[in-house]
Amino acid sequence: MLPPPITPDDGDTYQFYLSDQETYDSNLYRLPSDTPASGTVAIPNPSKSDYYNTASAGANGQLVRGRQIFDLDLRADENRFAHNTLLDNFAYSGDLLWNWRASGYFSGTAGVIYNHALAGFDETRYLGKDLVNSATYNGSARYQVGPRWAVYGNVSDLNITHSAEAAHLQNYKYESGTAGAEFATDLNDSIALEYHYANGKYPSGTLNSENGVTFSPDFHDQLAQIVIKYATSDKTQLTGNLGYIQRTYPNTDFGSFKGAQGRVTLNWQATEKTQLIAAVWRELHAYLVSEADYFISTGGSLTPTWAATSKIRLSLLLAYENQKYIPESSAVLAPTTPVVPPSGNLTAKLKTAGGELDWTPRDNWIVKLSIHYQDRSSNQPLYTFNDDLATVGVLYKIH
Repeated sequence: MLPPPITPDDGDTYQFYLSDQETYDSNLYRLPSDTPASGTVAIPNPSKSDYYNTASAGANGQLVRGRQIFDLDLRADENRFAHNTLLDNFAYSGDLLWNWRASGYFSGTAGVIYNHALAGFDETRYLGKDLVNSATYNGSARYQVGPRWAVYGNVSDLNITHSAEAAHLQNYKYESGTAGAEFATDLNDSIALEYHYANGKYPSGTLNSENGVTFSPDFHDQLAQIVIKYATSDKTQLTGNLGYIQRTYPNTDFGSFKGAQGRVTLNWQATEKTQLIAAVWRELHAYLVSEADYFISTGGSLTPTWAATSKIRLSLLLAYENQKYIPESSAVLAPTTPVVPPSGNLTAKLKTAGGELDWTPRDNWIVKLSIHYQDRSSNQPLYTFNDDLATVGVLYKIH
């Protein structure tokens, strides 16, 4: 659990917090319904379902010095499993952000994000204990050329390393950047043209696919897109982006891709207490800890929220995603898989439904209840699963 974010209007402030969360997961390793955990999972005497407890301590704060704002978030989690005790782990994260402003026209951000946590079994096919370290260094700048025109850009450097030897093939370095120009047609409306680039590099070098082809997983992405923000009223905002992306491999045409992608999001403040966010998309995706294994994601989501009172907030989530993996890209992870999947292009359909209840009985206390359900079907049985996830947590803020 996390406390509400600190905003610039809060001025100089800090807070410490303690939380405890109990989670039940009916299919911890995201296995097919007819597949037992024993003999498949790289953990002795595994249990397919499990309870685990997360005890957390954290702190966040904000320092305002003139036009400069510094934000710091620190968090540590101790995770203990009732049955799969070899998965017990100590996770931690840190986020330092500098919101800088050099003048009324020139501003930006600079920051670093670090995270150390257990890899999600729905993201990786290595079914054992794998602690992932991720470090992201990023910076951005924006210059207001005139009343309506602005130019901006950002750069980012991401490093991912896995503790499990069998997952070392997925260690990678991801460098990306964006440059754009924006024209404001109104106070809340704008249109922008952006160019994105990204380079993915893998220390492991060449890999062998399941059909015997040897290739380098290093890749290069280029994306040009139009970004539109349009407020149809003071209660309804529409944002969208449409572009053309191309992924290439420097040493081979193996697994390359090019095509259109885009996303449209509608934010509707129906009443003072109710809000609906709806989104549809078609994008090139990859799970954070397995970037080499990528797919075309086509789907949509609905997220209604209701602030029943000043202390009670309810949110729901309905989502559907069709995952069409790029030919042969799913072969990259085969060395880390207990069972090598059959040949053929992998496709999957992911359905998600869930709800969360946030209750603030007192200013310093937050209670959260959540229930989520996932169902993934696939043309390859190894990738099918369904899962029920329920959590209850309590957070106490110390000012």
